[in-house]
Amino acid sequence: MPEATTRVHCSSRGGHASANAALNSVFRKCSLGECFPYSLWKADQEPLGFQGCTTICRAGKLTVVRAAAVIARQALCATARLGRIFMFVASIVRRFMAAILYVALSATAVSPTLAQEITLRFASFPGPTNFLNTSLFAPWFEKIEDASGGKLKVEFLTGGSVATPNEVFDSVEAGLIDIGWSITSYNPGRFLAAGVTELPLLATSSAEASAAIAALYEDGLIEGFESVKVIGIGTADIARLHHSGEITGLDDFKGAKVRAAGSVLSAMITAIGATPVGLPAPAIAEALSKNVVDAAAADWFAVEGFSLLDVTLGHVDIPLGTTPMYIVMNQTTYDRLPPDIQKVFDDNPPSAFAAFWGTGLETESNRVRAVVESTPGHHIIVPSEAELATWSAAAEKVIAAWVEDTPNGAAVLDAYRAEIEAWRNSQ
Repeated sequence: MPEATTRVHCSSRGGHASANAALNSVFRKCSLGECFPYSLWKADQEPLGFQGCTTICRAGKLTVVRAAAVIARQALCATARLGRIFMFVASIVRRFMAAILYVALSATAVSPTLAQEITLRFASFPGPTNFLNTSLFAPWFEKIEDASGGKLKVEFLTGGSVATPNEVFDSVEAGLIDIGWSITSYNPGRFLAAGVTELPLLATSSAEASAAIAALYEDGLIEGFESVKVIGIGTADIARLHHSGEITGLDDFKGAKVRAAGSVLSAMITAIGATPVGLPAPAIAEALSKNVVDAAAADWFAVEGFSLLDVTLGHVDIPLGTTPMYIVMNQTTYDRLPPDIQKVFDDNPPSAFAAFWGTGLETESNRVRAVVESTPGHHIIVPSEAELATWSAAAEKVIAAWVEDTPNGAAVLDAYRAEIEAWRNSQ
């Protein structure tokens, strides 16, 4: 199981010993096992300026006691001239242990009077060179940093180093990380209304889907985010169909085994007479090459990112829905930011991020589609209205089932359709 790493920075001379003792006491118990100190200061070391101590929780899940979660969420940002103050706090820590240390850490976490620059840690599970990090998240947070006038810095923690996709929301909520992003499908049952974007034959691009879901969130129709500060929302690219053989139309998918992710997409695949097969994206190429599946429902990114170009020939440009994504900040972190830094985030709301994200994602999606279209042997089919008639009837059954199973489903669906139409009319 992945290790969860947290850092606590102490800026005084001599205060680290009691801080370590307090941390070890707090982190000793967690729900699945034992937590061990790692790379802590030695007693004879004399720290200068900002030094660090690190504790690694080897329990697997990030479910340590609440006090530990809050301690882990932010480093103590004090300068050397506050050494005496921290030593006083440390003496109290020796008596009251983690509770007092928590107060000291929290009180100074984002105070503008104690630090010239505020650093917020952003967990992004793709690797550091992934397109999402380099071309979307990095420019967006650079915009936020610039708007802060140099007071704010966002530190990227990539590759799942601090939280896997399914751990991100809980980690941010608990304060183990300041900011993180993930996809709602990694938290089944939490964001039911957001699943409207997964419905087939509605949104045709990530740009319009992202704009629509952001509008629904800002109108209060998307629940599940009440415990955090949402600073961005959008969707993944739209799923299309990719076949390992040469195809002439949609009828070629009847009776086929089709990789599908999620219950809604699987229901659609079943409705058109195919058999859905659940597979993670990295396993699609091998499954196609070994005829475990005949086709895959996936976005254009998967064709290039997961080497589907080598194992497919036929592609159908049909919009089969997409998955919502989000960026969230720990609510306490936001509440303790100076008002001018809060305003920077408030002036760049989820809808602004959705426009930036959706447009950027769509541009990259179109680039990959063009690569596929220009590759010898590959053929992209755009279904006619007549061909879509049967699939539209199947889609309406899937949509009706979703509405019935989702609280306030009808209102959410109507609003989503209206926002898609509004976006199209604005272009």
